[in-house]
Amino acid sequence: MGALQFKFLQHEGDIDWQDVFAIWRAYEAHQSLWKDHWQERGFDSWEDWRKSYAKPIQPENLQWGVYRIIEPNMAAKDFYGTPTRGWQAKCYDGNVTEKIKNILDHPIIKNNQKIIEIVDNFPYQTMLTGIVNKGRIVLIEGMHRACALAQLEKVKGDVVIALANFEGEIPLLGTGDKNVQ
Repeated sequence: MGALQFKFLQHEGDIDWQDVFAIWRAYEAHQSLWKDHWQERGFDSWEDWRKSYAKPIQPENLQWGVYRIIEPNMAAKDFYGTPTRGWQAKCYDGNVTEKIKNILDHPIIKNNQKIIEIVDNFPYQTMLTGIVNKGRIVLIEGMHRACALAQLEKVKGDVVIALANFEGEIPLLGTGDKNVQ
C-alpha cells in the first residue's frame, strides 16, 4: 500500500532523493542551531551529518514522490514522529515512533522553543519528508514543523511531503554522533 491510500494526499509528481536532500538542505543547513548540533557530534558538515542520519533507510534506493497535503494541520496529527534516539528517549516512552497527536501535550513538545517559533511563523511553503510503512506515514525529517502544523487552526500556503514506501522494520535514524553508527 502506497501513499495514495491516504485520502488527504494528492500526487504532484516524482522526485529523486538528491532533490529531496537538496530541499532539506535549503530549509535547514543555514540554521545555527543545527550547525551546533552536527559540530557537537563530530561531523564535518551538515551534509555529512544528514547523510549519516538517513543512511539506515538507504533513501537513494527508494522511489520518491511529492504529495500535496489537503488540510495539513489535520493530517499532521496522524503522522508518526521521526524514529530517532532523542525523540524516543524524550517523548515516545521507548517506542520506535509515536503518532504526533499523542505527543502534542508532552512538555518536550509544548515547551520546545523551535516548535513555538514555527507555530508563530509557519512557512508559507514547506516540504516534509517521510516513509510509508505498515499503513502509516512516518516522518524522516520535519518533526518540528509537523508538530507546529498539528497545533495550527488554519494553514496559509502549501504543505507537501516527499514520500517513499519502506518495507520491514523501521530503523533508528541519526545515531547521535559520528562515532556511533
